[in-house]
Amino acid sequence: MTAIPRASSDLPTSPVSPSAGSPGGQSHRSGGLRPARPLLTYLLLDLYRSLREPANLFFVITFPVAMYLVFGRLNASAGDYGPHAHGNVSASVMLAMASFSACLGATSASAAAAVEQSAGWGRQMAVTSQGLRGYLVVKTGTAVGTAALPVVVVLAAGALTDSQMEGWVWAVSPLICLIGVLPFVLWGLAAGMWLPSSASIGIATSLVSLFAFIGNAFMPLSHTLLTISRFTPMYGATALARWPLGEGWAYVPDRQAGVQDPLWMPLANLVVWTLIFGLLVIGARRRATRRQ
Repeated sequence: MTAIPRASSDLPTSPVSPSAGSPGGQSHRSGGLRPARPLLTYLLLDLYRSLREPANLFFVITFPVAMYLVFGRLNASAGDYGPHAHGNVSASVMLAMASFSACLGATSASAAAAVEQSAGWGRQMAVTSQGLRGYLVVKTGTAVGTAALPVVVVLAAGALTDSQMEGWVWAVSPLICLIGVLPFVLWGLAAGMWLPSSASIGIATSLVSLFAFIGNAFMPLSHTLLTISRFTPMYGATALARWPLGEGWAYVPDRQAGVQDPLWMPLANLVVWTLIFGLLVIGARRRATRRQ
């Protein structure tokens, strides 16, 4: 009879390469990629997926650029006319379209993330090595990237046409446009959590376009409409984007001198709507928790 080994030392062993499992080894096939690389790969793939959507390509990039080319060219003959201390009227239209496109992109990306979360994709990611925190980092990066790209495209279109601004305004305006997307990231999340998944992204982005129309972004408003626009979600983002250019001055059709809003007005608008949309997100989260 064949003797049965009584100890583990009697069992045959296979040699193990020192580099196979050691941190300093050259081979990483068995140990996988380093933690940061899968997260970066996921971010790039998610950003690519978001930007290749036909709806995003049209509404986030093509539509704002077309609006700028139409309204900016119509106002190009005005030159330096209007209450813009550091540029011309065409630049004011450009900044409004850049802010609008950034908010539209952030809304689309965050609404898509909320739909994924409600479908259970977030729970799937929570059991991976990166966990839910990595998933949130990727979705935040996707929202920022989806908001930043149209800003760059619109400003590039303005630089190649008739928009004129001082150098420091060109530098700070893109950053201010990205700051203004904060309430719309929350708005996209709230829409994705409250509305049906099949319609949430379309409704959320369509309402952003409506906010822009009544928020003094597409055309100069006057009288009662201008007063109402100061209480709409898009007013704060657009007014802040234009602030370095005109220092609060806005062109009004029936007033040659225009009107000037103090800085606290767009800032207060941005803070208030951020809180309102944040409460909507919290309410949707609590409703989903009660259902579970």
